[in-house]
Formats: sequence, C-alpha cells, structure tokens
Amino acid sequence: MAEEEEAGVETPGKKAEAKRDPKAVPVFVPLDNFTVNLADRDADRYAQIGISLELNDAKAGDRIKLFMPAIRNNILMVLAHKRAADLLERSGKEKLAQEVLRETERALGLEPQVPGAPVKKGADEEPRPVRAVHFSNFIIQ
Repeated sequence: MAEEEEAGVETPGKKAEAKRDPKAVPVFVPLDNFTVNLADRDADRYAQIGISLELNDAKAGDRIKLFMPAIRNNILMVLAHKRAADLLERSGKEKLAQEVLRETERALGLEPQVPGAPVKKGADEEPRPVRAVHFSNFIIQ
C-alpha cells in the first residue's frame, strides 16, 4: 500500500475520501421499493427491498433523477438473479450494495470502479456522484 502511494497511485476509496468535505451534508435519493421474484428454483420466493442512494451533492441528485429508469432497470436485473440465500447474510447484502452502486454508475455512463484497483493521480478528477448505497427495508419471503 505504501509503495502505491509513493508511486503516485491512489486507490478509488482513498481518492473519494480525500475529495469529500466532512462538513458537507449528504443528499439522499430514495428509490421506489423494488419487489422482485427471486431465482430460487425449489420455491417461489420474492424480495421487497428499499434502497436510498447517498450522493455528493444536490446536483448529483438531479442527474440521478434523469437516469432513474435506466438505474431501476439495472438494479432489477441484478435482483432478479439473486436467490434468497444470497441475500440473507450480511455479506450478501454488502455485495448487493456494491452491485447496486456499480449498476447505478453504469447507467450514468461511468466506468465502474474495481474495488482496490489503483487509479493514477490526475485521472478521473470528477468525484463519483454516489457515495454509498443504503437499504431502508429488506424483506424476503
């Protein structure tokens, strides 16, 4: 890790942290609840999931709203391939949050970031619009 910093390389997470103003109030955009049939083959299972996106600023919120149909489509495609067992554990929910973030960025036309991959300084100066994905409700039946 220290070698990467000396070589002028940052990880995406460090770069995002450096650009965040700790005093800035985040903007949250709640998405309409998602209700999907899960991919379980042994029984009919479904999930109802509430998602809110934490954004850097209100300008990002306006952009998100313009792309909402594509964002919802991408998220629905991810959810439809999940099994109940994939979503019951904390690790499954964390993985889903990463996938939702990736698909949201993809709908916005951004190149998805690979967690832990180095990013050269000076590249991609614009901060990512979505800081985090939060679940407001999570029901699996």
